Amino acid sequence: MDDSEYPLEKTDGQLAESKPGGELRRASHRYLDSSATEAAASPGFDSLLEYWRILFRHRKTLLRFTVGGLLAAIVISLLQTPTYRVRTSLELQGANLQDVKNPSDMSGSYSTPESYVDTQVKLLQSESLIEDVIDKLKLHKLRPTGWRAWTPSVENLIAWLRPSRVPEKEELIRQIQRNLTVRTSGDSRLLEVLYESPDPHGAADFANKLVSDFIELSQEVRWKSAQGTVEWLTGQLDQMKSQLEQSEEKLQDYALDSGLSFASEKENLQEVRLKELQDDLTKAQTDRIANQARLEGAKSKPPDSLPEILEDPTMRAYRQKLSDLRQQHAELSATLTPEHYKVQRVQAQIAELESEMQKERTNVERRIGNEYTAAVRRETLLSKAHGVQEKVVADQTSMTIHYDTLKRDVDSNRRLYETMLLRVKEAGLTAAMRDSNAIIVDHAKPPLLPYSPNVPINSAIGLFGGMFLGFGFLLFRERVDRRIRNPGDAQIYLDLPELGVMPLDEAGFSPSMLDRLHLQHSRASLPPNGASASSAGGCPELATWKRKPSLLAECARTTLTSILLPSQDQEGPRVIVLTSPCPGDGKTTVACNLSIAVAEIGRKVLLIDGDLRRPRLHKVFGVSNDWGLSDVLWSDTPLETVPISHLVRETEVSGLFLMPAGCCGVTPSNLLYSPRMTALLNRLPMEFDMIMIDAPPMIHLADARVLGRIADGVILVIRSGETTTESAQFVCQRFAEDGTRVLGFVLNRWDPKNNPTYGYGKYEYGYDQAHAGK
Repeated sequence: MDDSEYPLEKTDGQLAESKPGGELRRASHRYLDSSATEAAASPGFDSLLEYWRILFRHRKTLLRFTVGGLLAAIVISLLQTPTYRVRTSLELQGANLQDVKNPSDMSGSYSTPESYVDTQVKLLQSESLIEDVIDKLKLHKLRPTGWRAWTPSVENLIAWLRPSRVPEKEELIRQIQRNLTVRTSGDSRLLEVLYESPDPHGAADFANKLVSDFIELSQEVRWKSAQGTVEWLTGQLDQMKSQLEQSEEKLQDYALDSGLSFASEKENLQEVRLKELQDDLTKAQTDRIANQARLEGAKSKPPDSLPEILEDPTMRAYRQKLSDLRQQHAELSATLTPEHYKVQRVQAQIAELESEMQKERTNVERRIGNEYTAAVRRETLLSKAHGVQEKVVADQTSMTIHYDTLKRDVDSNRRLYETMLLRVKEAGLTAAMRDSNAIIVDHAKPPLLPYSPNVPINSAIGLFGGMFLGFGFLLFRERVDRRIRNPGDAQIYLDLPELGVMPLDEAGFSPSMLDRLHLQHSRASLPPNGASASSAGGCPELATWKRKPSLLAECARTTLTSILLPSQDQEGPRVIVLTSPCPGDGKTTVACNLSIAVAEIGRKVLLIDGDLRRPRLHKVFGVSNDWGLSDVLWSDTPLETVPISHLVRETEVSGLFLMPAGCCGVTPSNLLYSPRMTALLNRLPMEFDMIMIDAPPMIHLADARVLGRIADGVILVIRSGETTTESAQFVCQRFAEDGTRVLGFVLNRWDPKNNPTYGYGKYEYGYDQAHAGK
């Protein structure tokens, strides 16, 4: 593969070729990975999708909870004693207070129909009624039902704690009360009586006997109440009759002694006469006022304008005749002289007619005056008579008040007597009828199937209960567990781009062997001189070289692409430090595979073992560690005079060179702080296209922080299922305080089988055997 195949810069959407041995690594600080920034800017996922991923990831645990809940519900249902429920119903009579007419009706003493119904419910559940049914049916101690079947042995163990033992019959009554339910049916008058028992026939007999005894008790109570009411009302009726007779006699005697007379039971004759005089006086005053108005009008107006004259038929005839004569006189005067006999005769008729009209006017005025005089005289007489009658009525007022008091007493006694007499008759009729306030609507029948336990419903409850309990447990565990497990999780907490995911290498060593290899590599022996790294084909550090079509190799190449592809018109990093929060996170595995991936694209890459305390890269690639980084930093020889071949070791991987840690015993921090480290990193980019430094873990050691300050960037390696969000955030915070640029993070040792939703569950690619061997 030649150099043109390596995409290092992207200009105007096209990948440009990079010149080897170009500018120094200092220029690479302009690099900004826009794609990674966009990925970090939107780390959130849809909540429902995230819940689904949690459920799918822990589906086995959820299935265990679900099956456990189902089995528990089935076992509990099978252990429970079958219980049968019977039902009977009653219809209450007389519960409507507005329709109650019977004084002995039991509902008559209640304020509302609801209180009456509630009372009947309590009576059906009363101890006296239940005890009566127990005695009649000769019931013994009922067999416990449900969970109470487990309680006898427990009760025997704690019996000594009780101050006194409950009698057997009282305990039986309490148990029946627990199994008995009486409820109303909506707004109707129906009462439903429900009873549960392990014996279906016994339950039906008990329910039927309970309602029948309730009806009998109701009849007996009503009959006794009616009998008592009749006896009491009869005694009260005799007293009321005597009081009525005495009050009537007293009223009559007072009326005779006072001389009062009444037109009816409510009207006094003198008061009636006064009222009549008052009415007549009012009419006389009205007539007088009207006649006075007519008289004054006749005096102040011309006579011909009076209504009496205008409406008089005689005057109307006179006026018509006078009009005709005047018309005739005018016609004659037009043709004859005034001395003509015809003219004079007409004039004589006109004069005579005018004289008659004047007499008639005088009569009308005289009649108006006479009518006014008569009206005044009548008003005067009525006024005198009214005054006299008022005095008479006033004299009788005190006697009338006392008479009314006596009369009201008589009326009250009469109403009480009549009401009492009616009640006595009704109570006697009720006592003779012996009716009940309830009737049976449905009789209880023995059920064929038990009411409880309901295995299907209990199983469904157990199934869904276990499912929800498992779901809650998983959510709680996800919230409590702060370890980073899946791709995208760390982006939410770190606000860094996820450069790639390195899956668990199952084709190589087993997880336990990998742990021993990563955590105990300090105790491993150095391979003999001349040993080849090809014998470590199963080592995950060399998977990209030895197993090219593997999932681990492809993920390493994908991660490299995220690192090398810079944003437009910018150059990628040249010196990269790889570190992790804790030991065993797999930073060495990531560093080796990334270095091999860079070498595959034809680039010259140098891998430096920066872990001077526990070096391991020389074992992976099978080279000697007698000279390395610590020796270069400790030496006084100028770096410019040392050939590059003396500084690095060539590996079996083409294009990949290694600088081991060396065997110098000086403190690593002192060596890394030396100016020779900066000078070394200034020279090496002139010889290599990319330099990767495998640094120690970050939390307890400062080596990675020192190397990160003089490198182009740092890549944080996070181990799936082991690294916590707190440790990762601590590392990022330290780098931020140091001003070190963090390129992103790589999730290592992620198991795709636990998360097939990400599309890595069954990775297969079409490599043939020929390509696999190259």
